[in-house]
Amino acid sequence: MVTGSVKIHTINMNYFVFTYTGKPIGESGESCGTTYKLDTGCNLCGTGVLLAGNLKTTKISSTGHDIFQTIDGDYIISEKLHNEILNENIDIGNLKNIVGLKGSKLPFYHLVSELSLPKVSKANGLIIEGQCMNCRRNGYFNDLIMGNLEKKIPTRIVPLELVYDKMDAPLFNQRDIISSWEHIGLSSREAKGNRVIRYARPLLIVSDRLKNFLEKRKLRNLKFEPIKILE
Repeated sequence: MVTGSVKIHTINMNYFVFTYTGKPIGESGESCGTTYKLDTGCNLCGTGVLLAGNLKTTKISSTGHDIFQTIDGDYIISEKLHNEILNENIDIGNLKNIVGLKGSKLPFYHLVSELSLPKVSKANGLIIEGQCMNCRRNGYFNDLIMGNLEKKIPTRIVPLELVYDKMDAPLFNQRDIISSWEHIGLSSREAKGNRVIRYARPLLIVSDRLKNFLEKRKLRNLKFEPIKILE
C-alpha cells in the first residue's frame, strides 16, 4: 500500500480501466465447456488461467451489438469492429474468434489480453472479499455506496482508480490493451458442494488510442477510468 505524501501523474500515453456498463449478453467460458490451460493459473483456485483454444459461447449470435460483456465476464467485439481496429493500427494482439457450443466460428472476437500488469500499488474503489489464500489474486469487487429504496436513493459504484509504481510505467507500452493482475470475483478450480468451476476475470486496461477510437464510433455503455502512476 502507498503511504505518506506522494506525487501522482498520468502516464505519458494515457491508459484507462475499461468497463461495459450495459446489460450482459449471452454466456461464455466455463459454463459453455471452454478449455483452459490449468497450469497457467493458481494451483488452488485457478485464477489467472489462459484459454487453451477459442472461447465457447451461447445466446450471442443474434445480437447486433459491436461490443458487449457476457454474464460470465468475458468481453466480446464484432468482427466488423475488430477489423476496423486493426485498420487503425491499434495493437490489440492476435484475438481469436469466439465459437458456438459445437465449435462453429461466430463473427465475433474475444477481447482479452494475455499480457498482464503487476499488482497495483494502490486501488481506490475496489474491496476484497473471500480471496484465495494461495494467490490472493481474486476476490476483488467494485466498492458500492448502498442506496435506500424507500428514499429512492440508488446504489452507486465508487469510482475506480488504480495507481501503479513508476517502475511499472514501461509495461504500459506493450500493447493497446492489457489485463490487470487483480481479478474480479471468486474462482473455483473444482466443482465442490454448491460451487461450480469458475475463474475470476481481470480488468481490461486500454490505451487512449483505443479509447478514442471507440468513443468516436459513439458506442454505448462504455466507461473509461484513468490509470495513474507514482512519480
